[in-house]
Amino acid sequence: PISANEIAKWIDSQAKSGSEMVGSKAKMLVLNFTKKDKYEFGDVTKELVNRVAKSEINLQDVLLLLKILLALGATVGPLAELLPFTFLIEALNISLEQKVGGKILEVLSKTLDNRLVAALFTSDDKSLIGDVVKRSVLGGVLQFTGKSEYELGDIERAVRRGQEEDSMEDMQLDLDINSEFEEWDKLFVEKIETEEYVGNQAKIMDMKIALALEECEARSQRNNNDVGY
Repeated sequence: PISANEIAKWIDSQAKSGSEMVGSKAKMLVLNFTKKDKYEFGDVTKELVNRVAKSEINLQDVLLLLKILLALGATVGPLAELLPFTFLIEALNISLEQKVGGKILEVLSKTLDNRLVAALFTSDDKSLIGDVVKRSVLGGVLQFTGKSEYELGDIERAVRRGQEEDSMEDMQLDLDINSEFEEWDKLFVEKIETEEYVGNQAKIMDMKIALALEECEARSQRNNNDVGY
């Protein structure tokens, strides 16, 4: 099989050159991810939730999937919203280290900001995490942002600053994740398994994926007709 890194590099290079082949290649990769021959509405989110629930989610696969969906012009924020907190931290740190940049870092950092606010301040979630852990996590975030207080959006702003200063590889969100956060993630996974949650989070993304894949198919047929197939 082709490695995820090789495919990711190929998509990056093709996207930069504006090649239409990105669409057809992305279609194949989306179908590979869903393990189906034909895409149906909701397939990507269903497969992602299934992998998260079974702890079969792979970091490089997710980063690759984000690249693929961006190549298709899809909205990827809802996909990041389906990832556990601990996984998001790992994805952000790897992306910073590899200087992935662009929309992927923006989506990961924004999602982490939202999830962090839920963990520290929102009534629905804050009772699940003890004060000692909150202080530890907040300390790690403040070290990352270089600020004395945390505000919503600080992680995203710090990442953007790192991109502008070309210092991303030196940035790492170093948080001490213990059993309380693991339990929080476990409850989060149980929540995303409900059809209502997935439907609300991913409807727009799934619609754009379906439309983009239809366009890929139509473009492929037009190209075949042009060459007399």
